[in-house]
Amino acid sequence: MEGTIIDIKRFTLHDGPGIRSTLFLKGCSLRCAWCQNPEGLDAALRLWHLERQCIKCRSCEATCPVDALRVGDEQDAFVIVNHDRCTACGECVEACPTGALAFDGRRISAAEAAATLLRDREFYLQSGGGITISGGDPLVQHEFALEVLGACRKEDIHTAIETCLFGDWQVLEGFIPLVDLFIVDLKIADETMHEEYTHRPNGQIWLNYALLADRGVDLLTRIPLIPGITATESNIHALAVSISRTRPDARVELMNFNPLAVHKYELMNRSVEFFAGMSPLREAEVETLMRVVEAEGLTVVREQKAQRRVQEAGR
Repeated sequence: MEGTIIDIKRFTLHDGPGIRSTLFLKGCSLRCAWCQNPEGLDAALRLWHLERQCIKCRSCEATCPVDALRVGDEQDAFVIVNHDRCTACGECVEACPTGALAFDGRRISAAEAAATLLRDREFYLQSGGGITISGGDPLVQHEFALEVLGACRKEDIHTAIETCLFGDWQVLEGFIPLVDLFIVDLKIADETMHEEYTHRPNGQIWLNYALLADRGVDLLTRIPLIPGITATESNIHALAVSISRTRPDARVELMNFNPLAVHKYELMNRSVEFFAGMSPLREAEVETLMRVVEAEGLTVVREQKAQRRVQEAGR
């Protein structure tokens, strides 16, 4: 079976315990306004134009067999891609002499993906690490993800997935026998606000969270701290209350806003207006929100301590 991936990153430190490799799949059911991997939203491959590398030779325009590329004026990106027309044949990518055209992912077989992940098996075993499937969201390409997980479990490797939990329970349930750690992203407690910023309601997410908790799986709950949206005391308190009622012994990690994704939006010729004026929360602000979570009896996983444990395990 083949799947569409963004990349495979080896020696990752933030996607579960120990030294890990992370497989980033394309495709996500949510459309979070702050998405850190916007290239992972669509499961299909999309063509990027890297304007800084473009020498304006027009080779791509002449090569495209379906006229999906046109040259813009000085106010636009020099090469404008009609994604509705593009068939991802790759002829323009091959014709470009500077690599200014590239796809935002690639097709790969489950066997090849598993083989790449297993290259560092000894490091996983020594550090208590393993492999993680992230995205996008693994629930979108669930058959591909399950095949990769199965191959890794046969080698006694610790497995984890990172998911927003938006999907059918029957799909999610199929992951339970093959996943050692579920890393779950919860974002906004209020359903109306959740739909406004993710374009999806959160009822199915909470239902899946409760069903997972009832199964007793190893669960790490993450909350992204988006200034003025998720990173408010009222939202964090509401999330913490719901989490504690569902899984009183839950571990919660607050993930500070990362502005580095803005560059990806620029590469994709997408607006960055949403991020205007945004910056990571100050340490004191994060500590305040941590205390809100702890006040509900939940265990807060502090990112810096987690990183030190990983580094010590890898020595």
